[in-house]
Amino acid sequence: MAYTFNDHYRAARLLLRVNGVIIGLGLGALLLVYPRDLLEAAGVTLGSAWAARIGGSALIGQGIGLLSAAAQSELRPAVLLAALISNGAISISLLISYLEGDMDALHPVGAGGLLVIFIICLLTAVLSVPYIRRNVRQY
Repeated sequence: MAYTFNDHYRAARLLLRVNGVIIGLGLGALLLVYPRDLLEAAGVTLGSAWAARIGGSALIGQGIGLLSAAAQSELRPAVLLAALISNGAISISLLISYLEGDMDALHPVGAGGLLVIFIICLLTAVLSVPYIRRNVRQY
């Protein structure tokens, strides 16, 4: 049922795949490699390299998990809840950082990249809720 026209999880699967590729694998690989010059050119300064690399490793694991979950025939509530919590935490962290003024020194490229990350994470978190509620009622 994962690839049929009457798939009830089509929107959730699309968001899980987009999130898994862009946030999980893309941002995770960027943080894992941690090209300090590239990040500083975009206006993003991170405290220490090891913290960024650990975060990148965790994002790669999350991305692989989201991509494998999107390929399953039935989306489980636990997978959607994990996606909701992790992406909600990322979007809330970015919002708090913005409100505290931590992003004032960002260049337009860095601000645009973080805006894309914020929107993808927020959409994944918010649009997972109806599918969690639907699956919980079935059990």
